[in-house]
Amino acid sequence: MVDEKKYFDELQKIIGQTKSADRINERWNEVLNRLDELSIEYARELGQETGTTYDKPDGKGTIQNFGLDEFPPGRLLALTLILARWVGWHSIPKGMQTHPLSAFHLIQNAFTNGVNDYVEYRKTEVAK
Repeated sequence: MVDEKKYFDELQKIIGQTKSADRINERWNEVLNRLDELSIEYARELGQETGTTYDKPDGKGTIQNFGLDEFPPGRLLALTLILARWVGWHSIPKGMQTHPLSAFHLIQNAFTNGVNDYVEYRKTEVAK
């Protein structure tokens, strides 16, 4: 299992250096660079744990195999998982878990909407 707590703690260190998440804008580029590094590490671990790779045709008839950390959707998934854990942690003291539009519900709906949009897209592509 990927040690999500490790990545949560690293994010806390980044945010904590601002003394408050409200002041994150003061160091936005630094925070984003560190989050990028963490997403690469997380995606690498996730890929090793699951055996997931990305096969990409090179246009010359062969397929190149990339790790999840080299695949933008894999890195974005890792970033999302890191941030979702952080939001989950902070949702309780901020009262977000009882709000009708809870953070988890919003994350789940966004993912489901993305899946549904792709299914609709494929239907229209196949119908062409």
